[in-house]
Parts: sequence; C-alpha cells; structure tokens
Amino acid sequence: MFRQSVAICFTLLVAQSVPGSDARTGSLTIVKPWARATPPGATVGAVYLEIVNSGAVSDTLQSVETTVARRAELHSMSTEGGVMRMRQLPAVTIPAHGQVRFNPEGKHVMLIDLLKPLQQGGRVVLTLVFARAGRLSVEAPIRGLGAMSDSDGGITDAHPN
Repeated sequence: MFRQSVAICFTLLVAQSVPGSDARTGSLTIVKPWARATPPGATVGAVYLEIVNSGAVSDTLQSVETTVARRAELHSMSTEGGVMRMRQLPAVTIPAHGQVRFNPEGKHVMLIDLLKPLQQGGRVVLTLVFARAGRLSVEAPIRGLGAMSDSDGGITDAHPN
C-alpha cells in the first residue's frame, strides 16, 4: 500500500512538473495549455487550454492563480448582434465524460494587471483550483502575438535581410 501511494504521488508530481505538457489530476487532464504574447505596455493577457474529464462525476473549475498578473479570472467571449461581449464567469463545470475548451473565440483565463509583458518563448505558470480534484499546476508556453492555437507561432519579429 505504501509503495503504491508513493508511486501515485511520484506520477502526479512528474505529470504536473513537465513544462508545457499535459497535466493530470484524478480524472481531469489539462491538454495543450498556451498563452498569447502581449505587446509592450499591455495590462491584460489570456491563457487557453482544454480540460478533459474521464470520470463519472462532474467537477468545477472554481478559480485560477498565477504569479504573472495581479488577478486571473475565468471569462467567456461571445458575439451578440454583431457586438463582441466578454463576461466574467464565477466557475466552469467540467461534465462527467466530457470536456471544456478554452480558446480565443470563447472561454479563456484572463490575466489582469500583468506584472510584465508575456513574451514569445516564455511560460505562464497557472494553478487551477477544482472543487473535487483540488489544485493542479500547469505551464503554458507563450506563443507569438496574434497566435490563434497552441501550435500557431503567430506574428513574430521578422526583420528583412
């Protein structure tokens, strides 16, 4: 029993500490976390990811913590009558045997009052706080300014030869 507990703890520790990789806790897996670079002077940024729940019970993402901004909030963006609207979400339910995607056109983690710009090639460390699964730390690689997906480099600082 002791060896099994140590093995499980070690597996969770390794999964949570691999930079830019998927992370797992209990039945939840965080898939492809990423952030978009911000221009100098920007005070807000965003992080995107997917949360997959392979379990038979739903869970709720209650909050997000980070050290790169004074606050991190759960937000949703939508277009209503041709007008883009953003609103803060109190929590996000991850359904049993389901998934929730955070992407540039919908839900996202809003980083408010950035302490410094998010620079391409860097990383954002987040701690996701779930009602059932507890706390899970993930690292999101920072993609280029204008990136629209986890594999999109976005706009880079290209200089003509």
